Amino acid sequence: MQVGDNVYLKPSNNAARRTTEIREWKIKSVGRKYFEAWDGERDHSAMKFYIDGFKQVTNYTPDWIVYFSKQEILDENEFYKLFNDIRTVFNGYSKPKLTLEQLRKIKNIIDSE
Repeated sequence: MQVGDNVYLKPSNNAARRTTEIREWKIKSVGRKYFEAWDGERDHSAMKFYIDGFKQVTNYTPDWIVYFSKQEILDENEFYKLFNDIRTVFNGYSKPKLTLEQLRKIKNIIDSE
C-alpha cells in the first residue's frame, strides 16, 4: 500500500441503503494505524481507514469498506448471492425440489471440503 495506489470503496451499513456504487479512489497518505483515501479531485473528500481491517474510521457505523481490487468486491457480491440462492432452497419446512442424486452430489461437495 503506497500513496497514489487505487482503492475501491464498497458501501456498507447506512451507505448501502443509498447506493450500490463502487467508488474508485486513491490513497492520499499512509500512517502506522490508518491511511487516507480520496477521490483524487476534492481535498476535503478524504476519508480515513484502519490499515488493519480496512474499515472506515468513525465514531459511528462505518459507511465504507476498502478493497484493493474491484474484482474482490464483485466476487464477494456473487458469493453472497449464490449463498442466499442456495439457502432459500433448503430454508423452510417444505421438501426441496431436488432429486436424490442432486442431494448426493451436494453432500459429496460439502464432505470434500
